[in-house]
Amino acid sequence: MEPSERTVIIGAGVGGLAAGYFLQQAGRQVEIYERGAVPGGRIQLLEKDGACIDVGAQYFHTNYVETYKLLDALGLKDKLLPLRPPVQMIRNGRGYLVKHNTLRYRMIPLISNLKFARIFWTTYRNFGRIDPYYNDPLEEFENIELSDYILRKCDREALEFLVRPLITAFNLSDPEGESLAHFLRISKQFLTSSDTCLPTGMFTFPEMLAERLPVTYNADVKQIQTQSNRVTGVQALVGKEMRQIEASNVILATPLKELIPLLPALTDDEKSTISDYKYSQLPLVVFFMKRRLAEDHWAYVFSRTEGFKASFTSDAAFKCAAMVPSGKSVLQVWFAGAAGEELVDEAEDKIVQLAREEMKRVIPDFDALVESVDVVRHHTGMSRYKVGIYPRLRDFLKSITRVKGLYIVGDCYGHSTLETAVRSARRAIDALLRPA
Repeated sequence: MEPSERTVIIGAGVGGLAAGYFLQQAGRQVEIYERGAVPGGRIQLLEKDGACIDVGAQYFHTNYVETYKLLDALGLKDKLLPLRPPVQMIRNGRGYLVKHNTLRYRMIPLISNLKFARIFWTTYRNFGRIDPYYNDPLEEFENIELSDYILRKCDREALEFLVRPLITAFNLSDPEGESLAHFLRISKQFLTSSDTCLPTGMFTFPEMLAERLPVTYNADVKQIQTQSNRVTGVQALVGKEMRQIEASNVILATPLKELIPLLPALTDDEKSTISDYKYSQLPLVVFFMKRRLAEDHWAYVFSRTEGFKASFTSDAAFKCAAMVPSGKSVLQVWFAGAAGEELVDEAEDKIVQLAREEMKRVIPDFDALVESVDVVRHHTGMSRYKVGIYPRLRDFLKSITRVKGLYIVGDCYGHSTLETAVRSARRAIDALLRPA
């Protein structure tokens, strides 16, 4: 292959694989280099005792468009299963069952519900289009801090029992420091979708994409090489061999923070923006139980006002029975936000013990029901859109186009979802194929 025809994709997560698929469909050749031993990125699978457990991304939202087209092309769309069970929100030792898009949340006063409804009204009134992935700037809201806004416009009840559960579930972060614009996007997504999953796990999606593409695993790209602001190739450690790979186009499909060591040509402003663009971090504790537990809900949602460190717990067996043939519960304890950052690098026994203590508050005989436990750590979870980062990201993405032949794919385009990554892949390939 001539270097002028070669496109190198760094990263075999969904964004990188989607870019490779679109390029291949256009009749172009592509090479994908993945640092790990498997594809998927933040889509991860834990296989144990005959069960297949999603321990990264958990579901597909029904308002995904480009992602559903890919699923359809792979023959997976018709296999999607709906997730409809309610969750149980814990307050004052009592559980409240809440269904998707519930109009009245009974764990807080009616007045708090009415105040919060105005936030959703703001979403529709000011958001331009119904499409939650319509990412024109929301400058009026981008530099407004979410928690401060909710406390001024609503009250602490709405912040703790409506806003925080929503942003921890959809973004694995706390409301403090986050941009109101990002929450409006999350709200629109919540209002216009329901959730689905694959009976064989989310990992089936990147796995099937990767089977159709030339992916080199255990390949650590060390540098994107340029000359006069033009991509000339990459340097990659493949196994124990350092390779110089000439290419006219490079697609970066890794977390944005990995660009700093890869591209020496970055300016100080570009490095600063990348450094300030954060990701959620958290440990996920997975308890394999001896029997089936709750029959009327698939998740417990906790509140920090009750002293909980965990944000929520989901039951993989209830979420999708096909993934757990034994029928026994598999409880996943999620520590999101500040608690997740605090715990992500702690010793495993400390994390597990804290998760046990949290669960015993809602299931007193929890310890006796546990069969085994695993811990999965996420250091690059979901993209966070903190106050002030939106305009800086736009400036960065515009500035980086000066490096000809470099394309950025991922969820750094205003929303932290699979759909954002797939849409960015489509845009990148359209730009790459566009005549000069």
